[in-house]
Amino acid sequence: MGTGGLEIKGLIQTLFEIWMQKHSYEVAGLRATESLLGEDTHKPKLARAVLVCSVPPSGNSGLVWRYLFTKPVTAFKVTLSLAAKAFATSLPLCKETFFSPKMEDHLAQSYQELMRESSRMPLFDLKKLNASLPVPSVPKISAEILVIGASDDFIVDAKGLEETARFYGVPPICVQGVAHDMMLDCSWEKGAQIILSWLNRLMSTQDRTLESD
Repeated sequence: MGTGGLEIKGLIQTLFEIWMQKHSYEVAGLRATESLLGEDTHKPKLARAVLVCSVPPSGNSGLVWRYLFTKPVTAFKVTLSLAAKAFATSLPLCKETFFSPKMEDHLAQSYQELMRESSRMPLFDLKKLNASLPVPSVPKISAEILVIGASDDFIVDAKGLEETARFYGVPPICVQGVAHDMMLDCSWEKGAQIILSWLNRLMSTQDRTLESD
């Protein structure tokens, strides 16, 4: 491998590490997998989980490669936003990265200020997390899983959503007209309604099972 190849490899690795240091909730999808698979012996095995705009089980490497070769401008903006923490100082970049364009500036700014503070807190061991990737596949997971993505997600693309859903053996649900921070976005009700409907179905199934017993 020539010098140019080594430089590109180094760039990919740097971008991968940077993207893994983003919002805790999508990385939490990977952490939840440990509990779903029973790998975290210090915590009870999860029976149900909702993964929202989660990092795929293979990690962010696939996202990085796809973005570099298909959406280099987006890759640059995401890197600038997350690595240099430009989202904390640039409201337009913060909105483009996490929220829908129609979100009012004053609301986006209030979230920006909260994220600025929370981004200073280390929430997980990055080296340990990277060492655990990719997450090993399993024949079957008994837990009930809902995998949701956003059509306007600036960070996790459709293939990332499909990979996560395929890993758990469930259909992916892509919420239209919503951005990456679905639970904070101005159309957050769309995602909330899907989660509520899913929970209601689970409860109905559980009630029927109890009645039959």
